[in-house]
Amino acid sequence: MQIMAFYIVFVLIGDLGAYFVGRAVENWSPTSSLPVFLGCFFLVFWLAWRLAVRVTEPKAA
Repeated sequence: MQIMAFYIVFVLIGDLGAYFVGRAVENWSPTSSLPVFLGCFFLVFWLAWRLAVRVTEPKAA
């Protein structure tokens, strides 16, 4: 259960970052902002899972 809590927190933080990246790109190129945002959005799910696993794995003695 702890891994899911970490995963949700990491996804929320990462998606907030993806939103701001998309908004920044929109100032430069409005047509590019959606693909950049979607790329970041889906990357966050993969990265959040990797981080959640790393944070919750048992420590070696």
